[in-house]
Amino acid sequence: MPDTILRPTTERLDRQVIAMNEAAARLGAAPADPLSLPLADARAAAERYHAFLNGPVPLAVDVTEVAAAGPSGPLALRLYRPADHGAARLPVLVYFHGGGFVVNSVDTHDRLLRMLALHSGVVVCAVRYSLAPERRFPHQHEEALAALRWIAAAGAVHGIDPGRIAVGGDSAGANLALGLALAARAPGEPRVSFGLLFYGMFAHDFDTVSHRRFGDGRYGLTTARMRWYWQQYLGAAATPDDPRATPLLADLRGLPPLLLLAADLDCLRDDSLRLAERLAEAGVSHRLAVHDGLPHSFATMTRLVDQAHRAVLQAADAVRRHLDA
Repeated sequence: MPDTILRPTTERLDRQVIAMNEAAARLGAAPADPLSLPLADARAAAERYHAFLNGPVPLAVDVTEVAAAGPSGPLALRLYRPADHGAARLPVLVYFHGGGFVVNSVDTHDRLLRMLALHSGVVVCAVRYSLAPERRFPHQHEEALAALRWIAAAGAVHGIDPGRIAVGGDSAGANLALGLALAARAPGEPRVSFGLLFYGMFAHDFDTVSHRRFGDGRYGLTTARMRWYWQQYLGAAATPDDPRATPLLADLRGLPPLLLLAADLDCLRDDSLRLAERLAEAGVSHRLAVHDGLPHSFATMTRLVDQAHRAVLQAADAVRRHLDA
């Protein structure tokens, strides 16, 4: 894959994103801000806002709820299977939703997950991992490993080919996906063949150009919120330099090919840029695409923002090609 695609930046928000925000505001829907609301209210606000983004008409895929053995009891998984593939065993994309480890759910990302399944031709296994601060690092990392091991042990019963596995996620979910790809290099773990990482939360570092430029929240996500998310996830016991929590610090050699998609108007943009640099140093095949005019979380905006829709279609095509679906 070519290493990097950097589009010319205008620092101008896509007009469809502006229209989307105005329409959401008229309906009383807004992105969750756990710094200004009690956590339960912020989580409820996130569900309402994403219900608006997802819209009323689901994309046609078959959906099955299953459970794996997790580190502290059953781990809920939701399988999205393209409806037109019959009984054939399909490759799988193990996917982790974003939300700073604190908000959002498989439901908030339902449209994105359906799109990825429908257009890639693979099963998408969405992991209902535990949220912080009720559960903290490394619990979520251990749940990610449990999901991967379930695919290898029981996936075939559900029409999954355990020999063709990709991992993916957005924001905090991209952190978990990258951490899982790193852990899967160990002997005896299921092999991961590809990684799909949307605007990842890869480093506990707020002294970057993108944080200084966009961290005030003019385009949504703020540096203050990111600091708070990390605090909820790590708590007082963990250290931010543990590579399982901060995968930008890990030894990246031996990773599978990765597709990184970043938003130009995002305080986390430089996490993806810096990861791409480290991947190049480690000799890992990768592609980085930075989307001009888009904010953080654009992958959940596909119903209303054409550029976001195209980006997710391109991501689904990359999954299809790398898993030979």
